[in-house]
Amino acid sequence: MDEFGAPKRHLWQEVLLLVAITAEVVLQVVLAASTIDLWRAAPMALLGAALLLRHRHWRWLLPVLLAVNALSMSLTVLIIATYSYATRSHHRLLTLLVGLLAVATGAVPPLLFVGAGPSFGVMGLVLVTLVVAASIATGMYTSARRALLAQLQQRAEQAESGRAVAEEQARRAERTRIAREMHDIVAHKISLVAMHAGALEVNPNLDRVQVQQSAGLIRQTAATALSELREVLGVLRGDGEEAPLAPQPTWEDVRRLVGTSRDAGIAVDLFDFIDDEVPDQLARTAYRVVQEGLTNIHKHALHTKARVALIGEPGTELVIEVSNVLPKGFMTDLPGARMGLSGIETRVTHAGGTITSGPTDDGRFEVRAVIPWPTAT
Repeated sequence: MDEFGAPKRHLWQEVLLLVAITAEVVLQVVLAASTIDLWRAAPMALLGAALLLRHRHWRWLLPVLLAVNALSMSLTVLIIATYSYATRSHHRLLTLLVGLLAVATGAVPPLLFVGAGPSFGVMGLVLVTLVVAASIATGMYTSARRALLAQLQQRAEQAESGRAVAEEQARRAERTRIAREMHDIVAHKISLVAMHAGALEVNPNLDRVQVQQSAGLIRQTAATALSELREVLGVLRGDGEEAPLAPQPTWEDVRRLVGTSRDAGIAVDLFDFIDDEVPDQLARTAYRVVQEGLTNIHKHALHTKARVALIGEPGTELVIEVSNVLPKGFMTDLPGARMGLSGIETRVTHAGGTITSGPTDDGRFEVRAVIPWPTAT
């Protein structure tokens, strides 16, 4: 198919064309009433064979065959050449001119060479005109139908390709979201478990009561982490039942995060300047920011002094600062997912805010998020 919607070449069509030309040539020879009628069979056969090249050279070949057909007066060549041109040409004016050429080469030669009377000439002209008009109309209809089917097929292929791309993008986005959710849920508590276990490891002189307290904290924190992880996996399994969802974090949970880290042995101070009620959606974003900041402190700055500052009021912005003194020579063996800060950056950006992280001039590492705080309606 060289052009959009152009006809394809089929073997059965070529065989049918050769059969029609052969039958017309044989009929011309059998019914020949004179030597001229007999000799017209030769150009008729040549023109029929030349029609086999119509797929490649149709623009100039078909008009030439129609003009030369005035010598053979072949009805098969007249119909096939006219129809073939109409199915390939997208210019109606050129198609009309080729149709007029077909009428002229099909109706005029009988008057000149056969010597028919005026009445026969008029009837021949009408008959040839009807045959050419039918061939052109059929060809144009076939061309329009073929182009429409090709266009519909192309659109279907594009839609299928676009749907596949959209599905792949949706899968990637969902995998990223799930990984971020699991990181937010599990990483904080697992870091607390690792920190408590490390404290037991480096303090062999703890009395029995202190060991029991630390072991109880490890057990409770690990159980909570496993429970939350089980809930996430239950949602992912999708067994056809609605999985129970844990309550979403509130503003009180933001404050409770600091208390949990303090109980775990982190020297962290809370500077809470929030007196108004914080919307749940804003509280959830703040919770994830504080959680990720404290998780990183648990992993990388365990023995340094940290602070959490919460500032803002409705109609302005909520400012969240989680910082710690840069540790000197402290190393951690806790693995990092390398997606915590990226995850909270996505959350803050979706909330219309901005977030920065890095060392400050006063020797601290700070995570600072600024999120719009809309006025309650």
